[in-house]
Amino acid sequence: MGKKREIPLEIDDHFKLYGKEPWEVDYGEKCVICNVRIDEYGFCSCGSGGE
Repeated sequence: MGKKREIPLEIDDHFKLYGKEPWEVDYGEKCVICNVRIDEYGFCSCGSGGE
């Protein structure tokens, strides 16, 4: 069973954009440039993805 929806679906922009809740995103290693975790799509805060 998943986490209870905190934001109504009608106004949940993250779910509309990505099709999942923020806590469902899988993260991997940290970016060597900005030191933020790289998500399952290869994105981090600086946009380099560690390259």
